[in-house]
Amino acid sequence: MRLALLLGLSALQAFAAETWLAVGYGGRRMVSHDGLNWEITAEWAPEGKDDSNNLMSAAFGAGKFVVVGGGGWSKDTQSGHILNSADGVKWEEVKKLPFRVNPVIRSGQRFIAGGPDRTLWFSEDGVSWTQGAQAQTTGFPSWALWFRHAAFGNGVTVFMGEAGAKKEFYWCMTSADGTKVEFRSDLPQLRALAFGGNSFVAVGNGVIMTSADGKTWQKQERPADEKLDWLQWTGKAFIAGGGKTVITSSDGTDWKPSTLRPPGRILWTDGTRFITSSWPGKMSFSADGKTWKASPAMTPNGINAVVKAP
Repeated sequence: MRLALLLGLSALQAFAAETWLAVGYGGRRMVSHDGLNWEITAEWAPEGKDDSNNLMSAAFGAGKFVVVGGGGWSKDTQSGHILNSADGVKWEEVKKLPFRVNPVIRSGQRFIAGGPDRTLWFSEDGVSWTQGAQAQTTGFPSWALWFRHAAFGNGVTVFMGEAGAKKEFYWCMTSADGTKVEFRSDLPQLRALAFGGNSFVAVGNGVIMTSADGKTWQKQERPADEKLDWLQWTGKAFIAGGGKTVITSSDGTDWKPSTLRPPGRILWTDGTRFITSSWPGKMSFSADGKTWKASPAMTPNGINAVVKAP
């Protein structure tokens, strides 16, 4: 009995030592050690908007969290941010750029982020950043190009986004280390991207696409009314959803309805535990995918991403 109690205490201590970071509008950064209760550790503006204060993506590596974002609708207000923190509480802005930086991903032994003017930026430690390759977009409206999604696998990082005055073009960029890129611009609109099970998977409205290398993609036609806008890899399977639809697949090709009924978009999961968010920053947690608990209410600010320190 004593051994069981000690083992139980040890498990609780290990769980308490876990750290999740969530980032979002208004420069919000908040930390949780149990997936349910959150502490706002930093914020630039209450009830933030889609502007230069919007933090959009986060990654963990080299012993620290790296967070990026920014935006703005005029030259006077546009800016991009790269922030660091070892614990999610104390923050330092290590790089500022003239326009949004998004997304950021840990790609092997370095961070790679999408930056202004079709360029990638990379860093070994998350502190010192180097401008990398610029996508060559001959005949493509490069004056209006947005990075939206990124995933790393099979030794390559894949970025996806949109371009054009009416966001009518959808593109894909692949890079091994941020110094060289390959670019294509003939994809359908894709709203989420993930890597798992040796495949990249991207989802959108009425479409799912898969690829082993981020260059050659196979398209799956889906019901026209199936609107998928989030996607996660659990470690064993993909889970995608949008609205009331939730589907799952072990390989990204054979999809089945899921029994999950999350109260929002799943922003993080390890296949057992789930963290969701719904507008404006309402967080929920499930320890088993069946029973969901709402996190204590916080002041409103939408959450874009959740990442966990290993």
